Amino acid sequence: MQYIQHFLGLLVVVLCLGFASLLLTTELFPMESWRKNILVGVFIGYAAYRGLRVYNGFKKQLKDGQDEQ
Repeated sequence: MQYIQHFLGLLVVVLCLGFASLLLTTELFPMESWRKNILVGVFIGYAAYRGLRVYNGFKKQLKDGQDEQ
């Protein structure tokens, strides 16, 4: 079950970073530049938060696996 949670967390990180780069490089969604910059910052911040949680989850899972052996 942990692998599914880690995979979904990584997927969210990739999607957030992809959407942030899409907002930066295209005019797909017309909006003011300050709103676009705030939205990009929110996406990058959330991707960093989720990435840190996935990293800590992997680290904890590896530690638990070593403790059982």
